[in-house]
Formats: sequence, C-alpha cells, structure tokens
Amino acid sequence: MIIAMIIAKMAERILRLFHRGATTLPGKLALAIKRNILQKLSRGVKVIMITGTNGKTTSARMIEEGLRESGKSYFMNRSGANLITGITTAFIANSTLFGKCKKEYAIIECDENALKKVSLYIDAKILLVTNVFRDQLDRYGEVSSTLSAIKKGAQNMKNCVLILNADDPLTYSLSQLPNRYYTYGVNIPLQMGGRSDSDYCLFCKSRYKYHYKTYSHLGSFYCKNCGYQRENPAFSADAVIETNADHSSVFVNLNGKNVLFKINLGGAYNIYNSIGAAAVLSVLGLDINTVESTLANFGGAFGRMESFGTTKMLLVKNPAGFTQTMNYIYPLTIKNLIFVLNDNPADGRDVSWIWDADIRIHESVENIYAFGIRSGDMALRLKYEGYPVRLIGSYEEFYALTDEENTVIVPTYTAMMALRPYLAQKFKKDEFWK
Repeated sequence: MIIAMIIAKMAERILRLFHRGATTLPGKLALAIKRNILQKLSRGVKVIMITGTNGKTTSARMIEEGLRESGKSYFMNRSGANLITGITTAFIANSTLFGKCKKEYAIIECDENALKKVSLYIDAKILLVTNVFRDQLDRYGEVSSTLSAIKKGAQNMKNCVLILNADDPLTYSLSQLPNRYYTYGVNIPLQMGGRSDSDYCLFCKSRYKYHYKTYSHLGSFYCKNCGYQRENPAFSADAVIETNADHSSVFVNLNGKNVLFKINLGGAYNIYNSIGAAAVLSVLGLDINTVESTLANFGGAFGRMESFGTTKMLLVKNPAGFTQTMNYIYPLTIKNLIFVLNDNPADGRDVSWIWDADIRIHESVENIYAFGIRSGDMALRLKYEGYPVRLIGSYEEFYALTDEENTVIVPTYTAMMALRPYLAQKFKKDEFWK
C-alpha cells in the first residue's frame, strides 16, 4: 500500500512540475501495484457518485458548490477523469501516504460503463443517475447495455441511496432494486423535442404513452399494458417562470417544501441538472437556503456552457445533448458559430450520431464553421440542413475567430480539451484539473 502511494504521489508531483494534469497516470500506477487500493482509500469516506449519459459534470459541480457553501470537507475528480484510473488518482491526491483520506466527502463523477468496476471497491452513500441516452455506439452499445451497466453498479453498492430521474423510463426502472431511493423530475411539459431512445416498455415491450413530454423520451410516461409508469417525484420543478440564455426561475418542490429557485444557468435541460443536484444536497441534510444559494451562484462546469468573455463553449457528445444545445443557442446573438467534431477514442469513433440530432440555426447567425478531425462530416451534415458552412483549416484561423465578439463553439470532448487551454489562458481561468 505505502509503496503504491509513494510511486503514485511521485508521479503526480513530476507531472504537475511539467504543468500536466496528473489526472489518470498516478491512479494507473497505483492500481498496477495494488489492485484493490481504491477500496482502502475510500473506506470511511462519504462518497456521492454521479453517473448517467448527460449532465454528470454539471451536476457534480453543483453538488460541489453546495458542500462548499455549507463548509463541508470534500474533494472531487474535478478534471472529469471518470474511469477507475482517474477516480483512484483523485483519492490518492487527497489521502496520506498511509491511505487515510483527509476529507469527509468525495464527489465522484463516474462513467456509466466504469461504474460496474468502480462499485466493487467503493460503497457510495448516494448514487445520482441523471438519464440514459444513446451515446458512443462503438463503446456503449445501445441504451439497454448502458442501463445494464448502471444497474450492476447499483446492485454492487447495496447500502447506497439512489437518486433517480423519474421522467426517464430507463433510469426510473432502477427503483425496482432493493436500495432506498428518491426521485426527481419536471411536472410540466417543456416541449424541447429530440428523438426518443426508449419507445417500448422495459417490462412488457408495449409502446409507452405520455401525458406530456419534456424532451426525447423524458416525460410523464406510462404503459397501458403492464402499468409501469412515472411516479410523482419527491423533488420536482412544478412551474417554470422564466428561462433564457443566462438563467431560469423555477418553482420547485423539495420533498414537500416549496421554494422559488433562480438557476444561474440557461437551457431547460439544466433544470433537470439543478433539481437532481438539489435532491442530493437535500438528502445529505443541507438546508433550503444553502441549496437555493448554490443554484443561484453556480457558474457552470468547464467546457459545459462555459463563457470566456463573449465567447461560449458548449460540449456535445450524443444526439440528445446536441439537440438541446442547438435549442439553447437558437435565440442567442451569434456572429461565429463553430462546430468542432473529433473522432478520437474518448469521443467515440462512430460519428453517425450527428445525423440523429435536430439542428436548428437562426437566420441571424452571420458565419457557420466546421473544424476538427471530422470537419468534413460536420460540414456535410449542416449542408443537408441547408446551412452554408466554411471549413477552418488551422488553429491560427480558429484562434482569430475566437477573438471576435459573440462566438459560440460547439465541440466534442477531445476538441474541448484541446481548445479550452487557449481560452483559459487568455481569460485567466483555471486549468481543467483545478
């Protein structure tokens, strides 16, 4: 144990000396020496784990803001390194050489497929499951495979409390497990569109009916054949008073307590992220005033609706997220709209998902560009929607465009990680791991 910790901490120091993130290698080295080191490091720590297709990072950062405001001792895998190597690295960085964690709480964003393995070593206090959508077919397969992986992880953590999205028929099915659970959702139609990734009942294969939809397959679903249906969630958005590019005002029910929340992020999908995070913080025992202050002050997670002056960066990685991102930016004033599509392993080699998103671009957008490894595919997709698009041929051209006001960048994951350092340095923002 001590040898593994010494080697891992030395690797971390060397990487940081050279201004590298040190987000996965220390954990990889430690796991090679002691396979169950994560079990030792997480012992006695109150672990809050967040998984699901979309919203993990934003939800985790909201929960972090809540613990910070309440004065709790915590750490998180802030870089978004959410496989077992990155999670182990985060624990190592916050533990002594003898493997004693220095913090009371750990906020852990966990990849859906990685949860099966991570859950063998961590017995989380709370598991928040945001949603299940189609994502990276070459890695995750269909939504049934993703749900199966999350279910196995939840089964491994028999003592954890589940916080489930009641509006998602896939996520809500985990309420059948013996774990104690709470649900959250939106009690009103949002009509945000998007193609459904779950049309048929998990239990009898009949087609779902809906009292209303919010987006994609989320909403007040029910099965006429077997009776499987959304329950009235304990934590819910009951009325949206206002929603725009910068914030939303929402009447919220927090397990029987009503409050008007100002959510300091635009986009209707961030209402879901906010209610899910509020549910976690409430279950942890934080008071309503702290939860309210958390959502009002939260400024966004890196790369996810992040602002750099008048430039915005909005990460996309699957059809549902892409559709809702386009809905969000549709009313914005935009001079340069830049799509950056990569197909590196962390993005997924299969980029066919861009054809399953609904793309609407307002006629007032002056310039539309495509950049990245698969810029040609992105340009073709936009052409078929009838939008004129120009290819960006170099980083220099890209950087010049970001100097102009009202630029919006829509990158995939590795594109965001490659482009954000320039903007962070220019606008004096923290590196992604800080």
